[in-house]
Amino acid sequence: MSVHYVYRLERSSADLVGSLDERGTSFSYDAEYLETPGVTPLSLSLPLRPEGFDGEEIRPYFEGLLAEGSARTALASELGIAEEDWVGILAACGRECVGDVLVVNRRLPESPLDVGGYEPLDDDALRRMFLNEPSVARENVATRLSLAGTQSKTALAFDDELSERGRWLRPVGLSASTHVLKTSHLRDLPEVEYLCMSAARTCGMNVADVRLLGLGNPVLAVERFDREVSHVDGRLVVSRCHQEDMAQALGVNGGSKYAELDGGSIHVMAELLKRHGARPANDVAGLAQTACLNYLVGNCDAHLKNFSILHEGRDRDGGALVSLAPAYDVVSTTYFPNHPRRLAMRLGDARTIDEVTPDSLHALAADLGIRGSALRRLARPLVEGMVDGVRRASEGELGPVLESTPYIADDLIEDMMPRVRVLSEYCAG
Repeated sequence: MSVHYVYRLERSSADLVGSLDERGTSFSYDAEYLETPGVTPLSLSLPLRPEGFDGEEIRPYFEGLLAEGSARTALASELGIAEEDWVGILAACGRECVGDVLVVNRRLPESPLDVGGYEPLDDDALRRMFLNEPSVARENVATRLSLAGTQSKTALAFDDELSERGRWLRPVGLSASTHVLKTSHLRDLPEVEYLCMSAARTCGMNVADVRLLGLGNPVLAVERFDREVSHVDGRLVVSRCHQEDMAQALGVNGGSKYAELDGGSIHVMAELLKRHGARPANDVAGLAQTACLNYLVGNCDAHLKNFSILHEGRDRDGGALVSLAPAYDVVSTTYFPNHPRRLAMRLGDARTIDEVTPDSLHALAADLGIRGSALRRLARPLVEGMVDGVRRASEGELGPVLESTPYIADDLIEDMMPRVRVLSEYCAG
């Protein structure tokens, strides 16, 4: 049986982590990798050990690197690979994954690697890229890119030193991207997400930086927090940082990302951060504030794959140390009338967003293991600042917007107001 090789790549140095069989039935860490001081596991669900892992154990992490839904269907079609052959898709598009992981079907040469560089893109090339879902899939095949999620998305690099406006670049070979760019069949979605994310930043939250692009179809560009950017001799250099989402870390398959975990999904995530967090109090506070943000904007799609952790090394006992990644994919789903109003994770005893009351938020604090006064302190900047933040973002104060953005902001604010009142009542309690 042939195998695929799993590497971790930082700039031009690749470390062999292990091997994945072509049928997705086993993965084993490389013996030399296990003996290297300070190495960290691919996932909290795949701890470092000499014994191999079976297909059920590895699927949440490795299949979790792939796109889902129609985005995966389009990618598989473009590759000519069966949609259920997740290992085949990953081997074909595993050169640019989330985090610092590469999956390839042959051994890489000894370091240093020739990573490839970047190709400049003009506005016409960018517009063609986002015409429709198949055109995005073709771009991902060309760049050997694999990104999790259901939205139509690709990844590019942005170099702000190439011109006054900066320049978008296509990564070549093993070069890393700096931004995820995504669009949607729901035309307003990129603008709604831009407004939610930008407004949260004005409230002091740790969220991914975003910008809005008008490329025929609205496109949202999200700066990657699993990348570090520098310039060496005037040349763009991008390093990868190891990251995984909460579904991967907890060993939950993507198809079960909406299933409530025993004890409550938010409680389970908080306990993971307390157990493995490099700064657990800060990370749990970040999780608490993100839960309040998702409620306030009306994000019913805040599932396990929309929360991530960054690996930071190992503690004195050899355990993995992680930190909560910046918030991302924060978008009002209640803005869209036909979207289900059932919460991806319950808040207290509330299963739908319209059932949330101040008592639900008291229960949320208990699930997080923090005092109610602490949750009120974290929620208060959102109550006081989100509406103004949405208005500022829509008026172009935080970056370029489209002609339609101010009108979308008015509807978004109207949709948010009932939840602003609930959260305000809780904060006043």
